[in-house]
Amino acid sequence: MLANLLEVVKEAGKLLKKYYYGSFEVNHKGPIDLVTTADLEVEKFIVEALTKLYPDIPVLGEESMKSWDNPPQGLYFLLDPLDGTTNFAHGLPWFAISLALMRDLSPELGIVYNPITEELFYAERGLGAYLNERPIKVSQRAPLINCLLATGFPVSKIMEKPKHFIIPFEDFMVRTRGVRRFGSAALDLAYVAAGRYDGFFEAYLKPWDTAAGLLLVEEAGGKVTTYLNEPYYPWKDTILASNGLIHEEMLEILRDKHPEYFKPFRNPLPAVDIIIEYQGGIVLIERKNPPLGLALPGGFIEYGERVEEAALREAKEETNLDIRIKYFLGYFSDPERDPRFHTISLVFVAEGEGKLLGRDDAKTARVFKIDEIPWEKLVFDHAHILKLYFEKRRNLKDDPERLVLPT
Repeated sequence: MLANLLEVVKEAGKLLKKYYYGSFEVNHKGPIDLVTTADLEVEKFIVEALTKLYPDIPVLGEESMKSWDNPPQGLYFLLDPLDGTTNFAHGLPWFAISLALMRDLSPELGIVYNPITEELFYAERGLGAYLNERPIKVSQRAPLINCLLATGFPVSKIMEKPKHFIIPFEDFMVRTRGVRRFGSAALDLAYVAAGRYDGFFEAYLKPWDTAAGLLLVEEAGGKVTTYLNEPYYPWKDTILASNGLIHEEMLEILRDKHPEYFKPFRNPLPAVDIIIEYQGGIVLIERKNPPLGLALPGGFIEYGERVEEAALREAKEETNLDIRIKYFLGYFSDPERDPRFHTISLVFVAEGEGKLLGRDDAKTARVFKIDEIPWEKLVFDHAHILKLYFEKRRNLKDDPERLVLPT
């Protein structure tokens, strides 16, 4: 049976190669999820060939399968006719045919074939993994800092919540020799089996993306689990494959990065902003650090520090002024703020005394009259805050005592 499947896949590879060097149509399954005529025609070719050879074994293909929520029972084929469609559509020679014979949740035979490089990876349960008839084994590299990893970003989710996938990527970038992202999970898993990569991780892959690669890695001596260290099968929503030696190190990073439970940013960091009334105007600083532009003086509230103390300290550090807090303007929360800075700000209005100097995070500090404020240069949500301040000041100018909050 393996010999028959290898011949079918190699013939399908010739068809895929013909499309790659010829012409094909590209259509959209989603905003960035593509399908080409090559996907459809190669799948049709393989399905017809398998049905003729094994009429009693159903074929579940990426382009023809309507639902993949529940795995079937018994024997069936899982087929991805073109894993790496985006690469294919852009002329990048990094894609593969992936075919697995499944028994319930377990792959019994697995084939991954890149027709451009003519590398044919295959495995049979209990009989090892091979590349073009040569046995392959996972690498023996460890610890993680000596290793090269691969990953991918799910087309179905990356636009909805990119931080869920970019943060784990960053974590591995600083703890390894590198992380590659080439756009074909089937080939990534085959490369782990061949010892070229030491590990691979990704979320929200489809069953046909990983079924053949799962068997390749296991038969080559590697280990495959979910991010939560559960046994992996192709209907799970996360996969971690490694040479086994670095598996626990990778789990340490991924255990709390499962995209269904991971919160990239916890409670918003509290900060203070201070509207300083000084010499008939408002003090604005020019920031040294991103986001570059003009801003109100202010910064993070340090642990154990009272809010008013933070306002006095930040004003002094950035403007050199001594301030007297007049009143509390309010809490402000802008979900568009970069969470590396803060999303909740407590804003005070104060009077300033002394010599104005830009210091600390402030490149310069200047006084602006109302009609001089360059609103388009204000960063964060400080334009919104100042407009509310000026509106309140106009409304309450005849009754200044109403501005004072009790201590």
